[in-house]
Amino acid sequence: MIINILAFIFILGTAVVLHEFGHFIVAKLLAIRVETFSVGFGPRLFGKKWGQTDYRVSAIPLGGYVKLGGDESNAPIEGAGSTDIPENEMFNLRPRWQRILVALAGPVMNIITALAIPFAGALMYGVPATPAPVVSAVARGGAAEVAGLKSGDQIVSFNGTENPKWNTIRGDALLSPGQPLQLIVERNGERIPLTLTPTAVTEDGETAGFLDFVPDYGDVPVLVREIEPNTPAAEAQHQSGDSAFDGESPGASSHRPALGQEHPIRTDRNLQRCCSISSKARLGRSIWHARVPQP
Repeated sequence: MIINILAFIFILGTAVVLHEFGHFIVAKLLAIRVETFSVGFGPRLFGKKWGQTDYRVSAIPLGGYVKLGGDESNAPIEGAGSTDIPENEMFNLRPRWQRILVALAGPVMNIITALAIPFAGALMYGVPATPAPVVSAVARGGAAEVAGLKSGDQIVSFNGTENPKWNTIRGDALLSPGQPLQLIVERNGERIPLTLTPTAVTEDGETAGFLDFVPDYGDVPVLVREIEPNTPAAEAQHQSGDSAFDGESPGASSHRPALGQEHPIRTDRNLQRCCSISSKARLGRSIWHARVPQP
């Protein structure tokens, strides 16, 4: 409860301070006197006066305010302004277009902040890639092989959805165990209609459909997100953030094993340590087996 309250105060305070900073920066650019830039309301706790502006932190941390010379509209909250401000620095005596610019600067700053947050996140963490739905490997005797799917086929239509994404294909299959689904694949420039019936698998009383093939994710980098304890990967000393590859390319498609067969995989951690693991994939799910190389 306390954490939620503190988070609310922090988010609200940050949003309001950024809003007020928009007013502040435009007023400064237009040479309008800014008497006070306050983080918070109420009595002044501490701060420093630079030039004609008092930069302060106030007692009530619910936002903040900017006190402009000649603007007494919020005097009950912000306090009375100075009386010796030159007329050319007074907000209320400026042309209407300048007062409008100062007023609009706050909302514009909030919009810029809202756009900058996801943009910064994309720069730091990247943007999720959505490769074309191409089949990498097909399980022997599985639903995909029975339907006629082959490695390299690109799915251009699945269950009535044109140009489907992998999430759409997987979701439709999971919800349709044992039910025939119509799809169209492109193979060597030719479009071929197929019918695929997802394999019904029951676990913990719930039945889901699996396609029995492995997607080709192209050159998307593969990073280990999480290592579960007491698993072969943990025994092989793999760690979150390791980059997995097979010695040829660090892309996702480079280490897709043939279903039912072992395939060596190495992890690179800051070019300091490599281990190898092998994978067996079944029904589209990977079962990892690890072996630590002997020194």
